[in-house]
Amino acid sequence: MDSPVTKLIFIAAAVAASVLVVAVMWTTLGDNAPQSTDSDVLYKKIQTKELCEAVDGTWTAANDPPCA
Repeated sequence: MDSPVTKLIFIAAAVAASVLVVAVMWTTLGDNAPQSTDSDVLYKKIQTKELCEAVDGTWTAANDPPCA
């Protein structure tokens, strides 16, 4: 169990398992992530000027909701 070859085999197996987990998670999360378009933005829920401007909204503090 202490031979260098055995240690290399365990390290390679651990790296392979990690790569497999990352690949499966990447695919699963990528397929299940919501696909957004510009028409999906709910401006009425945005409460900060910075976020409003980040999604190309127009911030007017006097309006209700302020982002349009």
